[in-house]
Parts: sequence; structure tokens; C-alpha cells
Amino acid sequence: MLRFNLTRPAAAFLRARLDLTPEEEEIARFGLQIILYTITGFFSIIVVGWLLGCMWTTVTVALTAAYLRLLSGGAHSRSPLTCNIIGMAVAPLLGKTAAITAPFLTSLTLFLAVAAGFVLCLNIVSRLSPVDSPAKPITSSEQRRRLRFLSLLSVLLVTVGQFVLLAINEAPALVLAASLGLWWQTFTLTEGGHRFATFMDNLKERR
Repeated sequence: MLRFNLTRPAAAFLRARLDLTPEEEEIARFGLQIILYTITGFFSIIVVGWLLGCMWTTVTVALTAAYLRLLSGGAHSRSPLTCNIIGMAVAPLLGKTAAITAPFLTSLTLFLAVAAGFVLCLNIVSRLSPVDSPAKPITSSEQRRRLRFLSLLSVLLVTVGQFVLLAINEAPALVLAASLGLWWQTFTLTEGGHRFATFMDNLKERR
């Protein structure tokens, strides 16, 4: 299988220009890899959503999940590429689900779904967030408390925005997409989310 590694030459260039140690070069390469995969991954999510005819709901799912993930952390694949592939599959799938399902839901049904999801997400986030990783460790209890508070605040802010849209009877598909994004990211905080990430890593390694 052909593998592209565009970040290694860039990291080698930085090492030569900045006189980096091998360890610093590896850190630079990993950082460049994260930036590159984030940009290309988000662009790919948009393209897939557009091809499926659900670009805006897909973008809503992706941005909502990314907003919470930035603060709460979550299950990580060992490879940034695998993380991106999962995102490219999950966000358009959830976006399409929201686009198809929302027209069949009454305002009351959607309100109850958002409210129930809010309670569930708030409970899980309050217990499990933030989830750190070897690449982004949480170094103090104060930092952990602050990230947990901000994670809970992000769930609250998203839900308030959803209730505003429901109150003015606007964009029900986007409202549902925001909930699906919150639910997906909350799932990545759980043991099931970590098992899923491990399963995807093992599946990739067997190929």
C-alpha cells in the first residue's frame, strides 16, 4: 500500500534551518501532521457531505463535535490519519441522518430529543471529561477542573442555540445535526468510544 508522508520532508527542512535535535524534529513532524490532517480532513468532510447532498448538516455535526472535543478530549486513534478517516465517515453519515430524519419529526419530538440528549451529555461530560492523551497530557487538577467546566459550558451553549432555533421554528435539520455531533463526541469519552478507537486501529494494522 502506497503511503504519503508529506510532513517528513518539511520537518527535515525545519531541522536543517533551525538546527533541531532529532527529538525536536519528531515533535515538529507530529505537529505538522496534525495541522495537515486537520485541514485536509475537514475539507474532505465538506466534500463528502456535499456529494451526499447534506453539506450543512455535515458541517454542523463536525463543528459541534470538534468544539466539544477541543475542551473535553476523547478517545484517540494511534494514527492521526485513522482519526481523519473516522471523521470523514462519521460526520457525513450523521449529517445525512439528520437531513433525512428531521422532516419527519415534530417540533415537540425534536425538543424532547434535544432535551434528553442534553441531560445525557451533561451527565457523561461531568463524570468523564476531560480525557487527555499522551500527546496532550493534563498536568494539574486545576487544568482538569477548568477544562471540565468549559466542556460543560460548551454543551450548554450548543443546547441553548438549539432551543433558540426551535423557538423560532428554524433549521430543524441543523438542530438535530448539532445533537448528533454532541452525542458522537460524548460517546468518544466513554469506554465504548475508546474500544471503538482501538478496534479501528487494529483493523487498520491488519490490512
